Amino acid sequence: MMQYENATKKKIRKVALNLINEKGYNNVTLKEICEASGINKHTFYYYFDSKDDILNKYYKIPCQLTSNDLATIMTADSNVEKLWMLNKIFIDFIESSGVTIVKQIVIKNLNDCNIGTFKVNNDRKQILKIQIDIVKKAQENGEILNKTRPDVLVTLLFQQLHATAVRWCFRNGSFDFEYISRYFFEVILDVPEAQRKCKEIDEDMLF
Repeated sequence: MMQYENATKKKIRKVALNLINEKGYNNVTLKEICEASGINKHTFYYYFDSKDDILNKYYKIPCQLTSNDLATIMTADSNVEKLWMLNKIFIDFIESSGVTIVKQIVIKNLNDCNIGTFKVNNDRKQILKIQIDIVKKAQENGEILNKTRPDVLVTLLFQQLHATAVRWCFRNGSFDFEYISRYFFEVILDVPEAQRKCKEIDEDMLF
């Protein structure tokens, strides 16, 4: 059953995120959030335990697939596109969160290993299992030329996305995260040249 967030709580979160994206997490005070939201501290603490609590839903990367999601993915034109759509779940999360929020996610995980943003939970294991099966089929059909073990390839794709996300933060979102991710995705899998969608990359992005 879908859970709906209280209107006041939703407003506080939206205002806070706008301030954080504009000024940076450490430069936004609780007082500013309350004033911009038109509430007092008592109301804030009714809905949130702390400023950090505002970001709690961002510390868990969405990786649950509904039957409709899976059906859409499985009707893609090729196994390469099916695999890309599964990887794009992470890409969409990063881009929609924004540089400032993603930086805070990374910092939070560095300071507290129990946050678990990048851990492989049961939902993510299911996605990885689906990805491994797709890679096997793609290898058999000649859609990807890299014959490395499917589970190793899927792990490399997983790590590449995380590394590119961190680099995107270091560069303050100055490059197209989705395009660069797709380029490395195709290189790692060794997608035949004629089927590649991202054939060129600036030399600056290689170092």
